[in-house]
Amino acid sequence: MSVSANEEAVARIAATAPRLTGSILAREALGLRDGELGHAGPPFEPGQTPPPTVLHALCGAAVHEGWARDGKTAAAMIAAGEIRLRANHEIGTVSPMAGVVRPGQRLFRIEDAASGTATFATLAEKGRRVLRFGHYGPDVAAGLAFVEGPVADAIEAALPPGGLEIMPLIARGVELGDDVHQRNIGGMFAFLGALAPLPGEIRDWLATHPQHVLNYAMAAAKLCLDRARGVARSGIVTAITRNGIDCAIQVAGLDGRWFRAPASLPVGGFFPGFALADAHADLGDSAIMEAFGLGGCIAHGAPEIGRAMGRDWGESCAAGRAMRALFLDRQPHIAPALAGAEGVGLGLDAGRVVAAGADIRIHTGISHRDGQSGWIGIGVASAPHAAFAAALSALESADGQP
Repeated sequence: MSVSANEEAVARIAATAPRLTGSILAREALGLRDGELGHAGPPFEPGQTPPPTVLHALCGAAVHEGWARDGKTAAAMIAAGEIRLRANHEIGTVSPMAGVVRPGQRLFRIEDAASGTATFATLAEKGRRVLRFGHYGPDVAAGLAFVEGPVADAIEAALPPGGLEIMPLIARGVELGDDVHQRNIGGMFAFLGALAPLPGEIRDWLATHPQHVLNYAMAAAKLCLDRARGVARSGIVTAITRNGIDCAIQVAGLDGRWFRAPASLPVGGFFPGFALADAHADLGDSAIMEAFGLGGCIAHGAPEIGRAMGRDWGESCAAGRAMRALFLDRQPHIAPALAGAEGVGLGLDAGRVVAAGADIRIHTGISHRDGQSGWIGIGVASAPHAAFAAALSALESADGQP
């Protein structure tokens, strides 16, 4: 691993300027064909059955696309390999929780004008029993049609000429107390303020669904971190993601390789009627926000989300500051007062994570372990130290090769 390589990787990340420019179908943006579905997390190992939330979401997506008459038929098709599963990170997108992406799904393009590169954001449904939490039925089908139709149409029509810059929205959200993972209230206000006037129904829907804006922030974070991919000998983390079985990371200097450890069980605040015994193992692509320096890595800058997760403020502050020490540099555009002079971290360094013996704190939604009952709480999970240690070991081995 090389200090100069890490600095180059961080410079590339910092120079990226994500901009939301318009919509496109997943089959065109990602090359998804009929019979293929994207999913959150690293690829499943051969013969590995997706866990309940992911499996039920995949089945619902197959029914929604018209490939299967019901969930049982879809599950049999998945088990037989008739439906191909592809990891979102490997096809150019990220999506929360089960993160299932369908060919006929509408996405928004996030691009960097200087480099011409792009990633694609999914559109978040509203509610607790939705597809990303494994639930599918007529209500979910109607919700998907609404968000991918009238909501997407209205947002696209309201974009400024040339597109909407995402980093100022993220920065404003953080200033207003967002962690930009489980709290996105400030970011949603900034998003609405940056658009041309929306129809009242659409504006009200968005204003009461702040998690919708997370998906744009996730795609923007991926776009920035992807710019560091391929920097030889760099241990800067370019992805953290979970599929409900494994948590996995990637680093700049070993582009395309996944380093895995078991996904953790989230602990935190549960909605009434639910408890830790109901929790599904951690899942989703949304830990891209922690890789980018936000989410659990700014726990000391987002007091309201700590309260919602049942965390003591002193614990949140200590954890956030410990996470900040694992980053090589400072975000140039994000400077919340509570983060102090050190600001928000940029460039998560696998070497520092290993040296500290740390797990990375992740602020996450919690799905029911039955894979169908939906969203049951928000809490803290972790990206295990073992995944970073494996990546660092592989980097050191690569450095030693002639």
